Amino acid sequence: MRRIAGIKARSNQIGIRGSSATMPSLRSSAERPRRQTPRYRAMLRAAAGSLLFAAALAGAACNSATRLEFDDENGPFVSIAHLKSLCRGSSTRLTRELKIEGIVTANDIRDEFPKTLVVEDASGGIEIAVDRTDLANLFPLGARVSVYCSGLALGDYGGKVQLGAPPTGEYSVDRIPGSELDRYIRCTALNAGTRRPQTVRFAELTAGDADRYVRFETVRFLEAGEPWCGRDPETGALQTTVRTLADSSGGRFPVRVLPSCHYAEEPVPPGTGSVNGIVDYFNGELSLRIVNYEIDLAIAEAPPKACLSAAEYSIPRPTR
Repeated sequence: MRRIAGIKARSNQIGIRGSSATMPSLRSSAERPRRQTPRYRAMLRAAAGSLLFAAALAGAACNSATRLEFDDENGPFVSIAHLKSLCRGSSTRLTRELKIEGIVTANDIRDEFPKTLVVEDASGGIEIAVDRTDLANLFPLGARVSVYCSGLALGDYGGKVQLGAPPTGEYSVDRIPGSELDRYIRCTALNAGTRRPQTVRFAELTAGDADRYVRFETVRFLEAGEPWCGRDPETGALQTTVRTLADSSGGRFPVRVLPSCHYAEEPVPPGTGSVNGIVDYFNGELSLRIVNYEIDLAIAEAPPKACLSAAEYSIPRPTR
């Protein structure tokens, strides 16, 4: 689409010149109607046509200028993978008018991702740091959102790119202030219906899958029966704890559980089945963070045991 910024001003100038040049002729024609020769009538038609064209052009320019101003303000859509590629160093402030669109795959529901949104499109996911505690109500799981990135910053945290406000201290990004949230993140559909995890195996994941919504199948927890989160031996406070998933081939994968989650003190469930979560990455190590307690494990029923009868019996004699 060609840029036509400035047409409105030029069009208004055209209209003004056309009016000042042609109005005396129109008044003369009203005063001296007998002098309307064929040539004069042609001049009148040309002048009227110029006025109509200038008015139409001015109207078109207003509409286009408004539309372009909206586009310029919001910027073009880019993929999440492209946005993450713009991160340079520990922190990169975004000054270009860019925006991303994706599905909310994780939020602060059950406080598993406090003050955090994870948004994913076909190219990958990204974690967004927000200074609010009601994100699950504003941006529910499965909602489609647009994120306006100008004025925000990308930060490299242990090799994973995050999106947030420009840093003011030691962190690579700060949290987006809750009072400015409407400026940067807008919900465009409450239930887009496309929040589906990608089923993967442990060995298939790489650092490039950070913040992707995935599912592990035919897995079990090695620490079944223990609390999700352990306690600090000195203070007794709940602390972030790593639990371990095992698959049918003997593979292992860490699951990181924050003490803020609603089930931190509950026991890890037994059984084998599926677990959904967001892939996390820090300093070369992958892990999983469970979303919305999406755990579906079943305990296999034990096979019936053979019981010998207590009654006496004898082997029948052979018959002839």
